Amino acid sequence: MDEETGTHLRRAVEQMQQRLSDISPRIYMLQQAPTFGNDKYARQAAAHFLFAMDSDSRSLVKVYFAALDLLRTLHQAIDVAISKYDASDEAARETLSTFRNLDRQ
Repeated sequence: MDEETGTHLRRAVEQMQQRLSDISPRIYMLQQAPTFGNDKYARQAAAHFLFAMDSDSRSLVKVYFAALDLLRTLHQAIDVAISKYDASDEAARETLSTFRNLDRQ
């Protein structure tokens, strides 16, 4: 991927990471059992709420952290793609330069 395209993609990923980071305090609150009260029903309801928010791979908290991980991986992949493109571009330039030099001889 060329530098210009990579820069635009990297910026978009960084913006998404920032937006997710901005809601991090709210996600933290979803990881805490709400205080509905001290009676048996209130404790059961709080436990159920907590389980619903942070229990399996499709719960909100787990999806949030999976999205953060995906964005980190995507950011790294963009960096690698840019570096590979730059290296490939440089190798192509060197090869063409060699052919030009042979043609001039």
